Amino acid sequence: MGYAALDAIDDAIDATKGFLLPFDRGTWLRLAVIMFFVTGGGGVLNNAGNAGQFAGNGDPGTAPGAGAGTVMPDIAFGAVAIAVAGFAVLFVFLMLLASPIMEFVFVESLFEREVHVRRYFSRNVGNGLRLLGFQIAVVLAAGVFVVGLFLVGLLVAGGLDSIAASLGLLVLAFPLTVLLVIAIGIVNGFTTVFVVPIMLAEDRGLLSAWSRLWSSITSHLAEYLVYLVVSVLLGIGVGIVGSIVMLFALALAAIPFGLVAFGVYTFAAFSTAGIAVYAVLGLGFLVVALLVGGLVQAPLQSFLRYYAMLVLGGIDADLDPIPEIREGLRDDDAMQ
Repeated sequence: MGYAALDAIDDAIDATKGFLLPFDRGTWLRLAVIMFFVTGGGGVLNNAGNAGQFAGNGDPGTAPGAGAGTVMPDIAFGAVAIAVAGFAVLFVFLMLLASPIMEFVFVESLFEREVHVRRYFSRNVGNGLRLLGFQIAVVLAAGVFVVGLFLVGLLVAGGLDSIAASLGLLVLAFPLTVLLVIAIGIVNGFTTVFVVPIMLAEDRGLLSAWSRLWSSITSHLAEYLVYLVVSVLLGIGVGIVGSIVMLFALALAAIPFGLVAFGVYTFAAFSTAGIAVYAVLGLGFLVVALLVGGLVQAPLQSFLRYYAMLVLGGIDADLDPIPEIREGLRDDDAMQ
């Protein structure tokens, strides 16, 4: 008998096809909204920092029509900067609050094979807040461990006369920190792909669901280790595919925005009106980029989540969160 992590790949592909096909515009658009929260902007915001390297290459002072009268007053610039900073803080807070709830919205959509954002959101607020609290607790526990390790290192190093011994402690601390980061990633990853479905399927709290999962892990450790390796490889492959498709789609989407911006630059350069148009174009392109990112991520993330749930049920039938979907896949295989 093979490992569940190897057997579930084809079934996950079939389950994803059954969920997303035939194409329904409303379903895909709602999934794109969910992906914005689940993946952090559909993968777009993670790369937003790269945009700065393309800005400021020209000299506005040499642009046609640019002059002292076109420079925004310092007061207005300061007000805009404060407004942008305030919006950024509010945005981060809302993302932090809504993202855990959207995890449950996404998984319930996969359960039901239907996407209803408001309905699933309203009945999973409590679950999402519990997930957020757990994630914060994990980070705080890791922080306490790191600080404690640092303080112990200082105490020990303070009693050592040898610089080499002190450096040795630092070298020892590095792999421990790496192991801690890996452990946090595994805990958070297993919580997202395994514990969240168990919570929904069995109507359990987070700690109770983790207890159920932990019992399964201790009984089938090899199965979960194989899943861990395969899921990392699949994640890398999905990331590469998603990045390639995203770059191609964004390049196509940027063409009309670039043409309009060039036309505005020809007639208005960096005048106040021109800057206003550039801002509108930038905002419009950001919206399009987020939409494209969500549409690209929807099938990829659906595949990864179905894969994890199928693996979970394949390892431990008592924890299977999608038995009806699994049975449907078996029936389809029998008919072929």
